[in-house]
Amino acid sequence: MESMNKTEQRILQVSENLFSQRGWQRVSISEICDDAKISRVTFYRYFKNKNALLKHIFLQKQQCVTDHYSQLLDDAKNIEEVLKGIFSYQENALNQFFTSNILKDLDQNQDPELIEFFQMQHDHKYHFLDHFFATLQARKIIDADYPTILIHQYLKVMDELMFREQIQENYKEQKSTLRKDILKLIMFGLSGPKK
Repeated sequence: MESMNKTEQRILQVSENLFSQRGWQRVSISEICDDAKISRVTFYRYFKNKNALLKHIFLQKQQCVTDHYSQLLDDAKNIEEVLKGIFSYQENALNQFFTSNILKDLDQNQDPELIEFFQMQHDHKYHFLDHFFATLQARKIIDADYPTILIHQYLKVMDELMFREQIQENYKEQKSTLRKDILKLIMFGLSGPKK
């Protein structure tokens, strides 16, 4: 059983590396098998197809984000610490897996199965963020007067802005800067962080 787990881990690790380098749309199962030094039969023992593999990876990433943000809720004493924790985590994620190739594939995805999956991921994200911001309010780290539904809708608008073509063009290859700017707008408003 342990060797099967090692094989699955090797498939996941190789896939993550290939996807982050070239995006998942430009990587075939054959390439994954070649790099992982396994047969296609072995691949299919673990994953039904490439979409199943991709979903597994994204679910793992989502769990890591949830764990990290939950730890932030436990540890942070002020909004600056929350932002610092979010920025550093996002920076690492953009450098490790969520590279420009992955973000491009997310932007251009036309696969109905993956569209539905990513929509469910978004719904889960917003549900978790409702809890995240309600907890920040309860701990008096952010203003408790804002209704959670307003924060929720504000986050959705910010997500939509992030993927607008004009904004994408303005930031070109500086996706991490765009994400930081949007996060600062969410957390500090137009006044920006205190100097």
